[in-house]
Amino acid sequence: MNFKYRIKQHINENRWQYYILILLFVLGTIAGNYPISYLEDGVKSHLLDLIDNYLRSELADTITISFWAGAFINQFKTLLIIWFLGLTVIGLPLILGIIFVRGFSLGFTIGFLVQEKAGAGIMITLLSVIPQNLVYIPLLIVWSVVAMNFSIYLVRGRTAMNLSLGKSLAIYTSLLVIFSALLLAGSLIEAYLSPWLLSLLL
Repeated sequence: MNFKYRIKQHINENRWQYYILILLFVLGTIAGNYPISYLEDGVKSHLLDLIDNYLRSELADTITISFWAGAFINQFKTLLIIWFLGLTVIGLPLILGIIFVRGFSLGFTIGFLVQEKAGAGIMITLLSVIPQNLVYIPLLIVWSVVAMNFSIYLVRGRTAMNLSLGKSLAIYTSLLVIFSALLLAGSLIEAYLSPWLLSLLL
């Protein structure tokens, strides 16, 4: 009960940060669809070849620990960058930019698959893109709020809190470890579940 209360309290205290981040992510996703119509035919063909090669290799190769580790490391880099930005005064706008770019990337990927592969693109999106992002995106947004709050704390909050800078930094870094552990769930889905679901389709 105490844990649920803390979650509700956190969301309530940071609702404006969540509103802004979610809005930026949605705007980025929408914006990611616009460049697709302006891509040259050669670029589209190249991207389609990359997708087809990826699908063939993913179905032909046995999923290994290294593939799982690669999926985890790719996402962990983003968490680490946001952690670092939270340590800086100029981190806030850059964190917002990361969320927008992440939405743009996802919007472009989904839009391109649906536009170029029609029904098959929708199925590939549902089975291979959406599952892991149901973990990645919420974690990314929550972690961004934590980093933004720490950046604000560095600028103006230290005098209003009883915690020392060293203790606050230790807590902030320990949260990075916790979020990284949660990130393992998304990387497991990306490395094992999504390819298996995709193999059922193809």
